[in-house]
Amino acid sequence: MNETIRNSEVVLLLAATAVAEIAFANYFPAALYLDLSLVLALYIGWNSSPAKGAVRGFTFGLLKDAISGIYLGLNGLSKTLMGFGGSYLSKWLVLEGFPARCVLIGLLSVLDDGIVVGMGALLGQTIQREMWLRTLIQAPVTGVAGGLVFHVYDRFKFPQKDFRRL
Repeated sequence: MNETIRNSEVVLLLAATAVAEIAFANYFPAALYLDLSLVLALYIGWNSSPAKGAVRGFTFGLLKDAISGIYLGLNGLSKTLMGFGGSYLSKWLVLEGFPARCVLIGLLSVLDDGIVVGMGALLGQTIQREMWLRTLIQAPVTGVAGGLVFHVYDRFKFPQKDFRRL
């Protein structure tokens, strides 16, 4: 396990996520929306303990709830489960390939939206027909962007060693 994600990094990631999500919500069409908070909750969960992944996921989820204006805690719950689950998935799956990570993140995006919609339905929210279409379009966008974020952040956090000069 890589316990390398510090609190200062999480604060910077939260700030970057807030700016990015507000920009996506205001300047891009809803169909091309990226769930950056899910990607970062999965990344932190993937590279830390289940408890840290859950706490960080909860934090990113509450941020998303505050920005999107839905019931406070729906994304908090779903991102908690995703951060927690990301830690266990890292032990069970070896996903070194870019396409495999993209598919996994895309599938987890659908699961995340399902949790949010399900919890909203339990609280009496009506499910809009466009929600499922948006979810089906958002999943590949989040999957590909998530694969890129994982790849770039891994290169930044864990640079490759040059063993030729030993």
